[in-house]
Amino acid sequence: MREGIARMERRTTMAFFQQLCQEGVLPIIRAANPQEALTLGQRVQEVGFGLVEVSWTTPGAASVVRQLAHAREGVGGGTILTAAMAEAAIVAGCQYLVAPNFSPEVWRVAQNRQIPYLPGVMTPSEVAVALDAGLTYLKLFPASFGGVAHLKALCAVFPQAKFVPTGGIVFADRAQWLNAGAVAVGIGSGIHGVASKT
Repeated sequence: MREGIARMERRTTMAFFQQLCQEGVLPIIRAANPQEALTLGQRVQEVGFGLVEVSWTTPGAASVVRQLAHAREGVGGGTILTAAMAEAAIVAGCQYLVAPNFSPEVWRVAQNRQIPYLPGVMTPSEVAVALDAGLTYLKLFPASFGGVAHLKALCAVFPQAKFVPTGGIVFADRAQWLNAGAVAVGIGSGIHGVASKT
């Protein structure tokens, strides 16, 4: 029974990260109000992106997730900092969790609920801690702080890690990050560029 659950968890997690790598972009919805967030999220879905992350800093984020997830799969929760936030996001319909940091308590919730978790890292020490915890896919945040050179340096010493740079990246710049070793990029402030993708 436990082995079967473990296999299911691995398949679910693998499917999410495979889709993330295939699309190469994780659009991040962060807005001042629920209606703006919902409109942006729907626009991103309409242009063909299968994944949409809704930041939990957005007012009414749970409601936005419920409405987006009702229409399509691939909706996740971002800026998930605590176990309570993780549980609320999952109840709302989030299929994966993203954070600017690595939180052992959020990781435990993700494991218990069989939900993929993409934690944030910046320094070599933070990367090592996340890898030691059993994570491979890591959000490099804020990516703009160290730039592409920082990503290349981390890839060189942690070849087993799969980085998703996020923070200050616009859609037009995604290629330079992917060429530098990223498996995908997260785009938040440049969301309007993503939404206008054809």
